[in-house]
Amino acid sequence: MVTSFPMPELIPRCFLIAHQGPQDRDNDIEVHLAELEELARACDLEPVGRERLKRATVESRTFYGKGQIEAVAHKARNLGATMLLCDNELSGSQVRNLEKATGMTCLDRTGLILAIFEQRAQTREAKAQVELARYEYELPRLKGAWTHLERQVGGVGVRGGAGETQIEVDRRMTRLRISQLKRELEHLQRVRRTQGQGRSPKAPRVALVGYTNAGKTSILKALTGEGEPRNMLFATLDTTTRKAWLGVDETTGEPRQALVSDTVGFIRKLPHQLVAAFRSTLGEVRSAEALLVVADASSPDLEDHLKVVGATLKEIGCEDHARLLVLNQADRLTRPRRLDLKRAHPEAVLTCALTRDGVEEIREWLLELIPGPPRPRTPEAWEL
Repeated sequence: MVTSFPMPELIPRCFLIAHQGPQDRDNDIEVHLAELEELARACDLEPVGRERLKRATVESRTFYGKGQIEAVAHKARNLGATMLLCDNELSGSQVRNLEKATGMTCLDRTGLILAIFEQRAQTREAKAQVELARYEYELPRLKGAWTHLERQVGGVGVRGGAGETQIEVDRRMTRLRISQLKRELEHLQRVRRTQGQGRSPKAPRVALVGYTNAGKTSILKALTGEGEPRNMLFATLDTTTRKAWLGVDETTGEPRQALVSDTVGFIRKLPHQLVAAFRSTLGEVRSAEALLVVADASSPDLEDHLKVVGATLKEIGCEDHARLLVLNQADRLTRPRRLDLKRAHPEAVLTCALTRDGVEEIREWLLELIPGPPRPRTPEAWEL
């Protein structure tokens, strides 16, 4: 008798490409490709290579040059790749032309991020938000390849005319589904507001925001004792709110607490469809009295990440919120780097969520929010 063993699932291999114009620096494009590689791994893909495609202008049909695409496809196939991941946002026709020219599946950065969100969505609200973003992304990319499937003529003689084509049906059904999802999200947003009205008015509401995988959930756990930190991009899609214990009021003996919410992370080139779809979730950020902006202090791209966070907060209407910059993973810093960060961000708190260094400083800052709203503040350079 021969015993059969299940074959291990093969992880799809992908090849990464990015356009580099005359004004783009080599290092910047390499950083973008490195982040695209992290996104690919987060989507259960195996990157096997990457290429910077230098070209002064963008080709309208395929975005990249014809000769560049042929060379990249040959190299990718030799490495066993079956998919091309493009760091640039492509139109539907450009994706189809690339797939036709290479014989490989092509996915742009926006499509890749949407795929990750679809994998991670768990709750009803998150699934509805991601589905809405997907439909809004696909609507302008619907291909009119079914025009031969026309309904019969609806009238007599010249008064008739062609019926509704399949592409028109697809667009109509897509718009209908978008409307349904928006109504559902509006209902869930009303439910969220109703739940928020029942919270204690004495407890200030604080939102954790920052670049994805910077350690927001780790800070939440350090402050509240709850949360499941994971070392992956976009581990948190649903807003989680927990109480942080800040001590006891010496005068009244009442507990002093803050409500801390963990939110979805930001990333450069965050698809505008996702920003729009997640507005109800990000409503927790807008309604918060203050923000804890968490950043990975050990990242070489720290300042770029802070600019992305500042720009995203401005896009969702939170540029005037009081905020404390929390530079997490400070245990990985050398002493000179610590001093440089202190000079660059004198109001920031250097923390390590694992050892709880700096957590008490955050608690002291939160205590200043009780009982009233935060004091006016002067924005730092990265916020502007």
